[in-house]
Amino acid sequence: MRRKISAIMLIILAAVVFCCGCTGTEATAVAQDGVQENTVGILLPLSRDFAEASRVALEEAAVDINDYFASIGSDYRIRLVVEDTQTDPAVALEKFQAFDKQGIKVVIGPGSSAELEAIRTYADEHGIIIVSTLSTAPSLAIEGDNAFRFVSPDTFQADAMANYLEEDGMTAVVPVWRGDIWGDELRNLTAAAFGKRSGTFLDGVRYTPNSQDYTNVVAELDRKVGRAIAAQGKERVGVYAVTFSEAAAIMTAAAETKNLTQVRWYGCDSNTLLSSLTMPGDAARFAVQTDFTGPAFCDATFTSSDETTYREMQDRLGRQPDGFCLASYDALWIVALTRTQTDSTDVSELKRALTEMTAKISGPFCSVVDLDAAGDRSTAHYCFWSVKADGDASRWVPVARYDIWSEGIAPILKPIPA
Repeated sequence: MRRKISAIMLIILAAVVFCCGCTGTEATAVAQDGVQENTVGILLPLSRDFAEASRVALEEAAVDINDYFASIGSDYRIRLVVEDTQTDPAVALEKFQAFDKQGIKVVIGPGSSAELEAIRTYADEHGIIIVSTLSTAPSLAIEGDNAFRFVSPDTFQADAMANYLEEDGMTAVVPVWRGDIWGDELRNLTAAAFGKRSGTFLDGVRYTPNSQDYTNVVAELDRKVGRAIAAQGKERVGVYAVTFSEAAAIMTAAAETKNLTQVRWYGCDSNTLLSSLTMPGDAARFAVQTDFTGPAFCDATFTSSDETTYREMQDRLGRQPDGFCLASYDALWIVALTRTQTDSTDVSELKRALTEMTAKISGPFCSVVDLDAAGDRSTAHYCFWSVKADGDASRWVPVARYDIWSEGIAPILKPIPA
C-alpha cells in the first residue's frame, strides 16, 4: 500500500468493511476472480486547471483505496468512469443521464454550481446521489435533495474574504466576476459581508462565462478602478476577481492598463493556487505586482502520512494541490466505504448510509465533513495564499488561516509566519 493510514483508521475501516460486507449492486461487476468492482461516476470540466487537479486526486485515491482493500483481504474494488462536462450545464446533464443508463448510482461532481443546478432535479427524480466537492453556491443548499456537498457554502468564504479585506486596509472594492449562479452569489455575499465592516463594493464588471476575449471587460474595469482611485486613493482600493481559470487571461490584459496595476488584487477559491498565475509570463508578473491573494478551501497542515499523498499529487500537478482536489480525495474514500455498507439501490438507503459514514470517519485532508440539514459541510477552513516573487520565478505562499468550527463561534484570521 503506497499510503500509510493510521492504526486507528485501519481498525475503523476494517470494521466497516467486514461488519457490513461488500455486496453487489447494479453498478457493481463481479469478476471471475471474485473481485467486486463498484463504479463511481466522475463529472469534471477537464480543460480547467482546478478540475484536472480533482481528477488527479481522485485517481490517487482510487489506487490507495484498492491497495487498502487488497491489503485487508477484501474483494471490494473501486472503479472510476470520468466524463468531461466542458463547464457546460447542458453537457453535464447529458453525461449524468448516460451514467444513469449504466446503473451508476453515486456520482462525484460536477465542476461548477451552474452544472450542479442543471443535474440536481434529474438526480432527485431518478434516485442518484451527487457528491460535490466543487459547488459552493448557497442557493443550492436544499434540504431533502440528493446532493451532498463536501465543501463549505460561499457564505463562509464571503465572510472570510470580507475579514481579510478589512485587515488589509481596504475600504473600496471593485469586483470583476463570472456571470453565473456561483459568481453572482459569491460577489453579492462578499459585498454584503464587507458592507457590515463599513467597506464598500463599487460598481464592477460582470462578464459572460467561457468568453474568449476579455479586452473589453478589462478596459471597463480599468475605467472604474481609475474613478475609485481618484475618490479613495490607490492604497484603499482593491479589485476582487471572482473567476475560474480565465483569471490568467484577465490579468494578462490588465498588465497593459494604467490603473489596474496600481491596486491590490484579491481572488476566490476557484482561482487561488492556479498554476497559470505562477508560470513565467505577464499574468504571473501582474499577480506578483498586485500581490494577488485569495482563499483556498482547506488548510495547509497535514500529518506525515498525509504529506506523502500530498507530495504525490503535487508532483503530478506541478503545483500545490488545492482544497477542492483534497476534498475530492477524501470524498472518494467516504463514497467507497459507503458502498460497502449496503447493496441497496434505493436512494433513501444510500443517503442514510452516506450520512452515517461521514459521521464515522474523517478524510485525511479536510477533517470531519459534519453535514448540516441540507447535506452540506457545516464547518469552514480556508488558507489564504499570495503570489510572491521567487528569484526570477514566482510561487504561491500561504499567508493566513481562517477557521469556522461551529455556528456561533467567532472566526479568527490567523497570519502564517513567512
